[in-house]
Amino acid sequence: MPEQRSKVSEYSRQRIVTLVTKHVRTQFRLPISATMERAIAPAIERLGMDAARRRPLLLDAGCGTGRSTRALALLHPHATVIGVDRSEVRLRKAPPLPENALLLRARLEEFWLLAQRAGIVFAKTYLLYPNPYPKSWQLQRRWHGHPIFPVMLATTRAIELRTNQEWYAEEFCAALSVLGWEYTTGALDTDEVLTPFERKYAERGQIRVVVLARCPNQLSCA
Repeated sequence: MPEQRSKVSEYSRQRIVTLVTKHVRTQFRLPISATMERAIAPAIERLGMDAARRRPLLLDAGCGTGRSTRALALLHPHATVIGVDRSEVRLRKAPPLPENALLLRARLEEFWLLAQRAGIVFAKTYLLYPNPYPKSWQLQRRWHGHPIFPVMLATTRAIELRTNQEWYAEEFCAALSVLGWEYTTGALDTDEVLTPFERKYAERGQIRVVVLARCPNQLSCA
């Protein structure tokens, strides 16, 4: 992407650094009901078994109707792809999935905590067009400003974020820097689309930004 003026002010950048640093130094505690834990357990068990067979694990976080999960499973037939979304209504609209894909209705915060407890490590986590919550006071609702952010990074070796908001990508990268992650950003100019939202943006000629991040080898990542 050509060099251009930052979409994020220095004040906002420092605010992100301060917030993420705080979350790294504290343990995120979220009560998980026994009912929810039982609901998530079968998916965690399958991921654990596939990991033991050395199958790469991919997470489609906030998968919506599961169309992106299906697309990722077809693109990566030798991996196990799980799509997680909290909306039963959206998941009911899921297309037929290949055998290497599964969907789970759960809050991502709960899923990430249980995955971490089980020692699940994803080869890559996909964050495809998350709701940016654009208001300044909504920073902690964005994934990179949420207390779950360090847990998310602890359960994956790489992240692919796609967004149509350049400022969101910049904020995410600022948060990654706090934990020493390496990343690249650029305009997504491929015809490949993974979600209905992305198809709409591509057809309208709107910018699509991709952040590719990975945990450096010198860090103890997952």
